[in-house]
Amino acid sequence: MQIALFGTSEFAIPTLEHIQSSGHTIVAVVTQPARPRGRGRKSNPGPVETAARGLKLPVYTPKDPNATSFVDKLTRLHPDLCVLTAYGCILKQPLLQLPRHGFINLHPSLLPCYRGAAPIQRALFNGDTETGVTAIQMNTEIDAGDILNQKRVHIGPDETAGELTARLASAGADLILETISRISQGTVHMQPQNHSSATRAPKITESERLIDWGKTAVELHNLIRGLAPKPGAFTYFHNRRIIVLCSRLANVAAPAEPGTLILERPGLSVATGSGVLELLELKPEGRKVQSGQSFRNGYRPKQGDKFDR
Repeated sequence: MQIALFGTSEFAIPTLEHIQSSGHTIVAVVTQPARPRGRGRKSNPGPVETAARGLKLPVYTPKDPNATSFVDKLTRLHPDLCVLTAYGCILKQPLLQLPRHGFINLHPSLLPCYRGAAPIQRALFNGDTETGVTAIQMNTEIDAGDILNQKRVHIGPDETAGELTARLASAGADLILETISRISQGTVHMQPQNHSSATRAPKITESERLIDWGKTAVELHNLIRGLAPKPGAFTYFHNRRIIVLCSRLANVAAPAEPGTLILERPGLSVATGSGVLELLELKPEGRKVQSGQSFRNGYRPKQGDKFDR
């Protein structure tokens, strides 16, 4: 089968590599144009473009994939199927109806749960113990197409968004390859989503990243791991922003007001609205990542010092 893959972020790379090594022909890799990245803000290609060029695959970087000029260009490549995952642009007709088997999308949740831009983060925020990957037949509605295939994935109690993303990317690549096989054999079954059960997973806002120490230790642990390693949950200490990258629940009652540093315990522990949270890794503004103990050694907090909300 001739396939065009649409993807930009690292999440799409396992799918790209699986299709490339499967015997199918990748006629195009479509990805977002190079944009400023990193500390120097130099214009660099995205992860998928870099991987595709390393595999000697044809790469296209349209500013607008729905433009007639690009649709005509893709038409001349005669793809049988297009696969989209972590691309970063909404596609419209007539692009979606171009291949004879249409577009299939890999989404990192068990649809119809967590439709939107941040399904992995939202699942962790909510303390879910299970998620998964779903292959759907794309239509013009976001994440609302018929389900072609699904796979469930367990979530570890301390697993971060970065760790879960990597596992879902691998599971999703297997799922997509299995789905392509079913499509080519004519054995795929389409299951309409139950739209009344749909939940949303909108993009993370800056205000959501700010730690509210009045919440429970469990809620804050889920927030921190749901935002790690990027963009990170944050708090303030003596007016300096501190990004918290890793935490651990301490099975003790909070002996002080929320946000208060508990100096009687080793490492760096903080009272919350219910329970105590130990901070294992932090990144003070303008500094490197450090352990909770290193933070304590460097800042030398006094009795009664608090993290500001």
